[in-house]
Amino acid sequence: MHPAHTSMKKILIAVTGGIAAYKVAAVVSALKQAGHDVQVAMTPAACQFVTPLTFAALSQKEVRTDLFPAHPTSEKDHLYPHLYPATEADLFAVLPATADIIGKFAYGFGDDIVSASALSLPATCPKLFCPAMNTQMWKNPVVQENVQTLENRGWQRIGPEDGLMACGTSGAGRMSDPKTILEVIQSNL
Repeated sequence: MHPAHTSMKKILIAVTGGIAAYKVAAVVSALKQAGHDVQVAMTPAACQFVTPLTFAALSQKEVRTDLFPAHPTSEKDHLYPHLYPATEADLFAVLPATADIIGKFAYGFGDDIVSASALSLPATCPKLFCPAMNTQMWKNPVVQENVQTLENRGWQRIGPEDGLMACGTSGAGRMSDPKTILEVIQSNL
């Protein structure tokens, strides 16, 4: 066996609908090159920013985008995409984590593949989230309460950073650099 594969971990990367979604390609690529089993799940909004094909090519796996697959097979990951690979994940990371998905996680909603997968994770699975949103959204009291709720439940937050936003404003809300995110992921494996 190749030495890089001896410590192969099952990593579930969840992508949500923010412009920072394009930065996730670098994270998925680096994790795959490091020999990990990387599965990507995307919300419908994420698919408006980056295509599932991008992540399929980088992970060499079909990307999960739907709770109910159009063409289910008898394989468990096709019949129950909200359970597999989530129930077998060694690490779950959400990037970018929008205000919407943070709220869904905080209140236990499971109406898309990403939020349903989050509900299916093993208790021992490290859960990381990388907030990315407009500064005004980030500073909104309900968003801050939801972030606190996740952190109180053991979720680890990475960022956000201060900087220029895609919308033209500047301030807190920019997704952390892929290199920083990769360092935190590696330290949790």
